[in-house]
Amino acid sequence: MAEVLSQNEIDQLLAGINSGEIKESDLTEFKKSNEIFNYDFRKPNRVPKDQLKTIRTLHENFSETFGFYLASKLQTMATIDLIAVDQLRYSEYVLSISNPSCIYIFDIKESDGKAVLELTPELVLVIVERLLGGSGAKTSSGRSITPIEQKLMRPLISQALVSLTKAWSPVQALHFDLAGFESNPDFVQIAPASEIVIVISFEIKVGEESFLMNLCYPSFALEDVIARLSVQYFSRVQSEKDKQRIRQIMGNQLKKTSMDVRIILGTSKITVRDLLSMEKGDVLVLDSSIDSTLPVIVKDQVKFRGRPGMRDGNMAVRITDIVKE
Repeated sequence: MAEVLSQNEIDQLLAGINSGEIKESDLTEFKKSNEIFNYDFRKPNRVPKDQLKTIRTLHENFSETFGFYLASKLQTMATIDLIAVDQLRYSEYVLSISNPSCIYIFDIKESDGKAVLELTPELVLVIVERLLGGSGAKTSSGRSITPIEQKLMRPLISQALVSLTKAWSPVQALHFDLAGFESNPDFVQIAPASEIVIVISFEIKVGEESFLMNLCYPSFALEDVIARLSVQYFSRVQSEKDKQRIRQIMGNQLKKTSMDVRIILGTSKITVRDLLSMEKGDVLVLDSSIDSTLPVIVKDQVKFRGRPGMRDGNMAVRITDIVKE
């Protein structure tokens, strides 16, 4: 941080220049080595650092909310971490996108502009496999996403835009609508090549694998919104109301999570000799009676007790007691 001179030091400096003790060339050399920097007029910083910090905070909330949804949808560990918030020319951003890629274009209703959500094909293939009941193993295939896989991803991308709308709500009510999909970045023209764009980069971890996701906003599309950003929104987005909203979202997603439930009808002990001699039609006597309650096991823990029976032609159990720890 630069040191501020006192009035006495300023007077001594001016006196030294007038008397010749301090040469102006010395001051010039000091400026060149400490204060003067090259400025690239082709890459201006449209958004001040304080406003970029606010944008970062808003999208940290987005990554947290959408991460909860992704984990519940895929039924596995999934987290989203914000890596960086940068501003660069749109042509530079397009050159950084691999081909093929998964680029979802969406409209920003309030500004008549467009933005993009970019995913890697590897991430989309892992998500699709998990949605279809697979293990979600990472593949090295660089192929384009098929129309069927695009259909499967559409509800998930729509939910991402809903989470993005909620993240921007403390600043301004913005609404995002999915407008299209493109795999070739050269065909995505949401801004002129020289236009400055804001790129927010995320790391998505699904199980043990990690992938990248990018959000790209043209600066002109958010010009009015950016002008309203200030440091005061840091406290707003972290207010107790928003924390309560996040807790509610977590609770709702947990309520939708499926769990394994087992009922033990009874147990019996026999010798190995009897086991080897058993034939079709033999009867094993269990240690439970027909009118006794049975343990209902949730995730290897006895949570309830109930009675077996039938309902609508299916085997069922009626819960009679709640087992307290």
